[in-house]
Amino acid sequence: MINITNDILEKAIKELEILVSIPSYEDCTQIQEYLINRLNYIPFEKQYIPKKINGKQQYNLVYLPKSKPILINTHTDTVPPIDMKEPFKLKKEKNKLIGRGTADTKGLIASLIITLDLFREHFPDKEIPVSLAFTVDEENHTALGSLELLKIADNITHAIVLEPTYGNICTKQMGTYEFEINVNTPSCHASEFEKFDNPAKEAFKFINNIENTLNRPVNIINFQSGWEYYAIPKDAKVLAEVKVFEGEDISVIENNLKNLATNHKHNVEITPVDVENFLNLADEKITNLLSLAYEKALNKKPNYGIMPSWTDASNLYKKNIKSVVFGFSSLQDAHTEREYITTEEIEKMIKILYSFFSILIQPQP
Repeated sequence: MINITNDILEKAIKELEILVSIPSYEDCTQIQEYLINRLNYIPFEKQYIPKKINGKQQYNLVYLPKSKPILINTHTDTVPPIDMKEPFKLKKEKNKLIGRGTADTKGLIASLIITLDLFREHFPDKEIPVSLAFTVDEENHTALGSLELLKIADNITHAIVLEPTYGNICTKQMGTYEFEINVNTPSCHASEFEKFDNPAKEAFKFINNIENTLNRPVNIINFQSGWEYYAIPKDAKVLAEVKVFEGEDISVIENNLKNLATNHKHNVEITPVDVENFLNLADEKITNLLSLAYEKALNKKPNYGIMPSWTDASNLYKKNIKSVVFGFSSLQDAHTEREYITTEEIEKMIKILYSFFSILIQPQP
């Protein structure tokens, strides 16, 4: 187990400060260039994405030697600042490091960079024991980065996908069924509103029916209704999603939604938008390797979990790459003005990654 001194931790914090200062919510070129220069002892290649992202030509940063079948992958793009104040200036509040991308996933990238430095320092005669991929476009619906990575990842059999998982080793990923609800009702002058059904209210009734029928909550992603005029609007539009659990048949969800729409008092249309099955991502090899690294680094057994959000592991799954999703920090605070990672979590992440590298350079059974 490596001892993380104050000097090492300060270097990691400084690294995170630099990463956060580089906006990467529309264009990842600058942060990718920084990584090329910062990790100049690794012979990265640029894998250009054929389709422009946000109107710009972008690229993955990859190191995929044939002799390194285990990949560490993370995305370098973030969500926009949204309502975070000074999003690109790292703020320190006690042990919390706050800024856009600190949790998702720049704190994990900073930990990886310092781990790579330490490994190179302590094992100068050894090659980095893993393949690496810093991909783009994960925070968009298109996820073009990891899709493009599949074209050149023929040597990869296993992967660790870095994401905030509270330190749980996630061997599975929750499915989702995203859909659009359109409710149409007759309009009327707003002063006579009690004589007519408001489509917004009908949409909420319909959502309640879904929750009761499927026995799970509905996430409302976007809700549109209302007029500037003093009249009851004719329609309401909702973008929503429900989780898909292990072993669940998505067609059952679809049929239930269609039946509810057919039997509703007013005209309701259901349109599927995005469907992701529940995925069993990992196998024993990658799970056991990371678990062993965790236990050696922290002197305790890890907790396991199900990643509730879509990740690039979904695309790796298409190529039968067995993956775990793993990383410290709080998923629920990512994408918000509260986004943070703690100094303790960075320290733990460095210890576990270093332990993982140390295990990989030992003769494998």
